[in-house]
Amino acid sequence: MLIAGLGDNKDFGLKSLRDAGHFVGVIDLPHRVPVNHCDWWRAGDRFSVDSMFEAASSAGFAWDAVLCWEELSTDIAREVAQKLGVPAPRMPAGHFRDKGVMHGRLREQGVPSPQLGVARTAEECERLAGGRFPVVVKPTDYGGSGGVKVVDDPRDLAEAFRAAAALAASGRVAVDRYVVGKEYSVEAVTWAPGETQVLAITDKYLTRPPYCVETGHVSPAAASDEDRELLTAATVRALDALGMEAGVSHAEFRMTGTGPVLMEIAGRPAGGQIPRLVELATGWNLNTAELAAVVGERTVPGAPAAECSAIRFFVGDGRTPFRHPVTWEKASRPPLAGALRELRYFAGEGAVARVPRGPEDRLGYAIFAGTRAETMAALAALDDGTEEYRGD
Repeated sequence: MLIAGLGDNKDFGLKSLRDAGHFVGVIDLPHRVPVNHCDWWRAGDRFSVDSMFEAASSAGFAWDAVLCWEELSTDIAREVAQKLGVPAPRMPAGHFRDKGVMHGRLREQGVPSPQLGVARTAEECERLAGGRFPVVVKPTDYGGSGGVKVVDDPRDLAEAFRAAAALAASGRVAVDRYVVGKEYSVEAVTWAPGETQVLAITDKYLTRPPYCVETGHVSPAAASDEDRELLTAATVRALDALGMEAGVSHAEFRMTGTGPVLMEIAGRPAGGQIPRLVELATGWNLNTAELAAVVGERTVPGAPAAECSAIRFFVGDGRTPFRHPVTWEKASRPPLAGALRELRYFAGEGAVARVPRGPEDRLGYAIFAGTRAETMAALAALDDGTEEYRGD
């Protein structure tokens, strides 16, 4: 099977597929391919159907399926699969990649949407905002949280528009009303048209506005049964409205006093190490579930390794030299000892990193798993009394 567009930090997905007995190939930029975790790879332009098709065809053998874990390349990868004549995730082009198309379709189907409209100029952006501040400005067709900004002051709107438009391939910028409420993500698999199964609901932690970059996740979410039912129903309704036929999805909601409001939904596995957290806490592997759905099969969860799992991303504040939060001494005693499952740093001590504006500004992460009490105690020790923002 071929991953046509890998993205960053996807070692867990590659290992999951290989451990399941699959021969795994990857096409992406050379520096993004962990060659020790795949069986075949080629450099290719993940934004070009012709480039990826040429690379895939050079293998000298036939591929059985094509997946894509890079948000910016998902529609392109499905075109490559079509040219190769093999299965891929099935969904209408654009419905999950373009936020303007996505929310337009949701509104047509009667699904609540926070989007006020799509702008091509700063003047149009101002007209859509209509004095209703704060608003959220974002590229319609970018990935992660790049170019997304909460704008409180009308004087900052034109600059936010220009920053978002610079990242949008189409030049189009979405303008949303700002929704107050706790943020969750919902991971689901659609086995066939109209047959969606929610696998996990995850708590999300964020930096405070204006950028609201994710700094952590906890799985499963500490949500009430009623909120879980509402989130599950809203996810299934959105996927049906957008025409998802086979594959996995990652939906992001804010829970308001009148119910969940969908921020956006992606037709691919989640980033941010969420697949790793979901498997630890539920036994479901999103990567093998996606492949099964694509080829017309089904999977079942394994035994969960823990009751609860969590990740904390380390970020800078633009002025304080970075110090590694997990030291040898901290990791050797409770509450980190026993709960710490993985630790990575992307920056050395003493680095002064800007206030994060997207996933690219993360300085490292720690993953924890255990009982809920153990996991939350480890997070609390790492946060050292700093309250984590959840969007409410």
